[in-house]
Amino acid sequence: MPGKIVKRPWRRWVNRRIPRADDYRPGRRNIFVLPTREGLMFTGVLVISLLTGINYQNSLIYLFTFILGALFYGTIFQTYRNLEGLHLSLVRAGESQAGERLPMAIRIRDEEHRPRAALRLRIDDDEPVTVSLEAGEGQVVPLPVPTRRRGPLKLPSIRLETDFPFGLIRAWTWFRPASRGLVTPRPVTPPPFEASPDAEGDEGEVTLNAEPGGSDIRLRPYRLGDALRRISWKRFARSGHLVVMDWDTPPADPRWLDWEQFPGADTELRLSYLAWHVGRLSEQGQPFGLRLPDQTIEPDTGDQHERACLNRLGAFGFGEMPT
Repeated sequence: MPGKIVKRPWRRWVNRRIPRADDYRPGRRNIFVLPTREGLMFTGVLVISLLTGINYQNSLIYLFTFILGALFYGTIFQTYRNLEGLHLSLVRAGESQAGERLPMAIRIRDEEHRPRAALRLRIDDDEPVTVSLEAGEGQVVPLPVPTRRRGPLKLPSIRLETDFPFGLIRAWTWFRPASRGLVTPRPVTPPPFEASPDAEGDEGEVTLNAEPGGSDIRLRPYRLGDALRRISWKRFARSGHLVVMDWDTPPADPRWLDWEQFPGADTELRLSYLAWHVGRLSEQGQPFGLRLPDQTIEPDTGDQHERACLNRLGAFGFGEMPT
């Protein structure tokens, strides 16, 4: 509890000094320097050596203490300069399903033409990623972000730190991207007799279209999510087994995924059902459209159309989609 009381004002102060931006250059205002545990022990040795030299008036002990003190003092500047003059920029913040890691990548580049060693980047308590740069070099570092729920995701602060060269001093700063990622609904397989993407009639009724003329029909066992219009009800009445009719040439009519297809389901469950249908129809190459209370996406096919539909499901209820 006391740690949280101290930590919150500290984080607010840091956030004022380091505003959110997709491009960031650490400098004097926002690089923080403190000794490590080893650095504190080293400082203790210096103090003991100095007191011993004073007590015995021994010139060699004085010399030893001042040399170590100068080394420690120089290490402070060396560690600080390992961060100064870097340029960090957000390469991309992608999309992911809820519960998975959202892909994020940043570019770190040296702008002062000197080599950088033992740079560590981390998000919260994740394992750090260690990077070393040659003079003037840049490198793209992937840093996936854990997600929990659907919707726009504010990207977390990325801690950049180093204790180069001797591990006695630690310098650190934070990169706080301004852009947001997007978390799409986790697909959930709908119950077998929920309204399917082919449902068109009123009051949840399913319109049974005629079979395409001249096409060969094959029968296969029913699978979860198959359209009700394709079930052979006559065979079901005779045998008690659900079988589905497939045609060599699929119907050309586009299918509609409609918000109203799942009466009784809550908002998040409806979105998960729709996300499942989007993935399934995209795999089949079937043209489909999406109807939501706030937007309609016209029927189309392809990866771009699938991504547009999933992104709209992810942003549903949050207003504009993140950029």
